Amino acid sequence: MYKGYKYIDSDAHILEPSDLWENYLEPEFRADMPRHFAGYENDPPTWHLEIHVGDNPVMPNFPTGRGVQLPGTEEAYREYAMKGFTPECYRAALERTGIDYMVVYPTVGLYITAVNGLSAAKAAAYRKAYNSWLHDFCVECGGRILGAGSVDLRDPQEAAREARRCVKDLGFKAITINPEPVDDHALHDPFFDPLWAELVDLDVPLAVHVGAGTTRGQVGTHNFPQWPLGRSVSAFTIGNMLASLSLIGGGVLERHPKLRVVHLESGAGWVAFWVDRMMAGIQGGSRHSPMQGLTMQPVEYFQRQCYISADPDDPGVKQVVDAIGDDNIVTATDFAHLEGRGYVDALESTINLENVSEATKRKMMWDNAARLYAIAE
Repeated sequence: MYKGYKYIDSDAHILEPSDLWENYLEPEFRADMPRHFAGYENDPPTWHLEIHVGDNPVMPNFPTGRGVQLPGTEEAYREYAMKGFTPECYRAALERTGIDYMVVYPTVGLYITAVNGLSAAKAAAYRKAYNSWLHDFCVECGGRILGAGSVDLRDPQEAAREARRCVKDLGFKAITINPEPVDDHALHDPFFDPLWAELVDLDVPLAVHVGAGTTRGQVGTHNFPQWPLGRSVSAFTIGNMLASLSLIGGGVLERHPKLRVVHLESGAGWVAFWVDRMMAGIQGGSRHSPMQGLTMQPVEYFQRQCYISADPDDPGVKQVVDAIGDDNIVTATDFAHLEGRGYVDALESTINLENVSEATKRKMMWDNAARLYAIAE
């Protein structure tokens, strides 16, 4: 607790060790194991993210490859970088900041199955190995680092089975996907209904978390083949907008009215515009008519079932509150990633948000996130 505020970090990250696959991947898939490095090297620390599946780099020519340093990286991360972001580092970060809980998401795991030609069985094995490692990592961290299990979408029945293992056996608080296209199946395709139904039965949220720079038809790839920053901005924000359109407009939330969804690492402000634009149609003439196949307006589905994760200093919070109220906003630090180096001041930044009420700030930092992730205290 910090200055009387409780805080759940709704989207922090872990940095998977390079020997994860050797130690956790099922033996029949080890002949051609993935190879990766995720984390910081050198002193002062510089970022290095490199992933290969077979002979193929997963993120070719992406700017977050190697040797990247941003202002404040050393001050925020040097101690942890030197230790390799071990469980000890996460416990120290909680004490340093006053954060009560962190829900942790992948780094390599955001990308590891974003490879053309990867079989459903191999993709599922990669996810299973990651989830098993994450469980052991969270146990070593203590009870305040909470895992989000990761599933691949190529085989929804297998994804549902792995989701059940993640929640029932591993104790995870969410199931995350990277919403890249899977063959010809959009997220609203009934093809995925077995997974959505399982998440409802497990009472855990679907966490939409993009990883940028892959080659699997990701939004922005064809628009900006030579501009990595353009691909990154497009993937994280527009990728979440497209996922929201598919889940709401495509009828997933109509069919699964108890499915909770959280959109992560995309900024908050797009929600206010996007729920209205779904209602309005192309030129605004449909704003007061229901979308085809739906019984409610898009904003009502978002209010009933969806959450948006805001940056601690996000200027879009006010417009989201004005558009949909303040029951659907959480906040997150992105701890461990370069962009998350402001985690040290996350609580102070949220407390100092302008034109946002005290009650709303407390909901963002605790009440909404506790409801989203079913954290009881």
